[in-house]
Amino acid sequence: MKILKLISSWQFWVSVALAIAIFFCLLQGTFFWLNAYTNHGVQVEVPNLNNLTLDQAVVKLDESELEYEIDTSKYDPKYKPYQILDIYPLIGSNVKKGRRIFIRANAKTWKPVAVPNIVGKYKYLAFSQLDLVGLKISDTIYEPSLATNTVLKLLYKGKEIQPGVTLPRFSSLTIVLAKGLAKNVSVPSLIGLDEETAKKIISENLFSSGSVIYDDPDDKENTRVYYQVPAPSYVYDQGQPIDLYLSSKPLEQLRDKIQNLDATFNRQYTEEDSGEDSSSVDTSERINNNAPASSGNSEPNKPQRVIIE
Repeated sequence: MKILKLISSWQFWVSVALAIAIFFCLLQGTFFWLNAYTNHGVQVEVPNLNNLTLDQAVVKLDESELEYEIDTSKYDPKYKPYQILDIYPLIGSNVKKGRRIFIRANAKTWKPVAVPNIVGKYKYLAFSQLDLVGLKISDTIYEPSLATNTVLKLLYKGKEIQPGVTLPRFSSLTIVLAKGLAKNVSVPSLIGLDEETAKKIISENLFSSGSVIYDDPDDKENTRVYYQVPAPSYVYDQGQPIDLYLSSKPLEQLRDKIQNLDATFNRQYTEEDSGEDSSSVDTSERINNNAPASSGNSEPNKPQRVIIE
């Protein structure tokens, strides 16, 4: 009964009418706000950006109240740097103000690439990895080293570069490869040098350090090389050992030992010289002058690695 009484009252119908009126007002207001917010019915034409630089195109889009997104991720040498290649929506299309325009432009140059770590790798694998990232090999240099045909280092414009350095794509590199150890190489003279310096020179000439024999095992201070095997200028294969004899004594006190070592390792002295004095003088002069010992044979006997204590 109360519901029927409420429906039949004039206040109820007035409330319903007011609610409907408010709803339609809100609906119309919403549509009006959406039209204003979205610029409904307001359109602009996508301007012609052909033959413009990228900076000029941006200015023109700003004047047309259009947003833009630019892609310069790829480089094509057939086109100028930053030349506009594609536009979407197409030129002449009618779009709303504030619409985002997508532009693809040519990059300034090739995208930099990281130099791969190919040091120590076999040359064909190294060439493949360089080609994969877009780097070229303009020259190949060979240096003596044990691992034949492996990469020792990379050079860019004459300077060594490390893996991970970024370079422009298609940059030209010089690759340094190992050619293996050489044979019949002249042995450097180490006479008169301290142990550390002598070993450094041995390593630089790609020989290995052999035995180190001290004249007095209890006295290793201020010692110098007074004898080496093989002798200076001896023809020897790289990678082979060089033995060092060191002493802190004056040379005059070592003449007998030098003669004994010559008798063991350089038998041509005892075979060709009539007396011990000539051998001793010849060896002493060689040490004083830091020069190779003279030999009567064109092909000296190969020295034996015998340790004299």
